[in-house]
Amino acid sequence: MDELEVKLNQIRAAYLQQGGNMKDEIKKALGTRAKIQWFLAVGFILLNGILFFITRKAAYIPLIVIPLMIISVFIWSRAFCGWACPRAAFLERILSKVSLNKPVPKWMNYYWVSVLVFVVLIGRVTYVGFTKGLLAAGFLLCIVPTIGALLVGWYSPKSWCSICPTGTILKTLDKVVGNFKVTKGECTSCGLCDKACPMTVEPSKVSAHCSIEAENCTQCGLCAESCAKISLSLPHNIKKKSNVS
Repeated sequence: MDELEVKLNQIRAAYLQQGGNMKDEIKKALGTRAKIQWFLAVGFILLNGILFFITRKAAYIPLIVIPLMIISVFIWSRAFCGWACPRAAFLERILSKVSLNKPVPKWMNYYWVSVLVFVVLIGRVTYVGFTKGLLAAGFLLCIVPTIGALLVGWYSPKSWCSICPTGTILKTLDKVVGNFKVTKGECTSCGLCDKACPMTVEPSKVSAHCSIEAENCTQCGLCAESCAKISLSLPHNIKKKSNVS
């Protein structure tokens, strides 16, 4: 029994000792996530309304939030993307109502594609920042990702999250420092978790007693909620990353 399996068994035991049920705890946590996302989704709409119709000074907000997102990787890996990103919340909770809801296209999952988008956008934002000022750069950083998310979101709501420039920074850092992960125990490979994942990660193909290390996993926990066998945990701190993807 390796370290990760012991950790997962300890989590199960802790839930039982508290008189609870692991499935109930997962459902409760995901219910909290839904409430957080609805709040953020509405906030995202209001923020864009303020940006376009009241004052463009709201464009300073991303310049404050992005550094906080980067810091969060050292504590929660990419969980900010899966739980607390306003744009991602809007895409999952609202845009999904009118989207075709197709899987994220495979080509968008390639790391080099997200790096290319990052280089192009950040290069342009940097140029605008030096030539037109910080506010203009912030405005560009707000408007381009939002337009991009809407354009590709009609097909697959979370497809933008695969190539998001900020997400690219986070998943690059996560390769090195990420230790807040969904983990997997024994499973029947039924594939329900694969269908539940909005990022088209395939947890069923991850080896048992390993953490999910896929680049585009945002630690949302939807796979854990879908698992009838409770083989997948909610994201939690692990001491050692397992080399699976």
